[in-house]
Amino acid sequence: MNIREISKEGRKLSITKNNEWFMGMIGDTVVDVESIEDDLHSAIDVHLREDKSVIVEGDVHADVIMRCVKCLESFHTIVDRQFSVSIEPYEQSVSMNRNISSSDLDAEFYRNDEFDPDTVVFEQIMLSLPMYPLCKPDCKGLCKHCGMNLNEHPGHRCDTNKSDDNPFRKQIEKIKKTL
Repeated sequence: MNIREISKEGRKLSITKNNEWFMGMIGDTVVDVESIEDDLHSAIDVHLREDKSVIVEGDVHADVIMRCVKCLESFHTIVDRQFSVSIEPYEQSVSMNRNISSSDLDAEFYRNDEFDPDTVVFEQIMLSLPMYPLCKPDCKGLCKHCGMNLNEHPGHRCDTNKSDDNPFRKQIEKIKKTL
């Protein structure tokens, strides 16, 4: 979006994106996100200040399917977030002849009077997701000897002397079938 498209009253946008767009934005990053269920929705208000900074305020709603880091099962995380982001003109905010301040590390910038509201929405979803995704707070994980899901088999006791070339073969096969 070009900042010249923003009137004095601001601009309202309704953004709806599908799973293909979302997964394309994630790309090859190391994130435990599998997909989104249905489309994500966001309603935002965009305002331009006199100093040419852009204020993006709104909300985003998405049902994100993640993989638990302990048991490797898929689960849903509902993102329902309100946000306010200030995006500064890069040309005015960053000078090649000065040191970066700590406030510069938290700032977002745009160049050539252009910024992408879709990227702002995507970033807000990613900021809402847990860094250590668990299907439930008390997830038991997998048996370190055979790979059995201990949430499904809480009484499981494995022969610790048993040797296996890949104790997680069953879980890996199960994941491959879902892909």
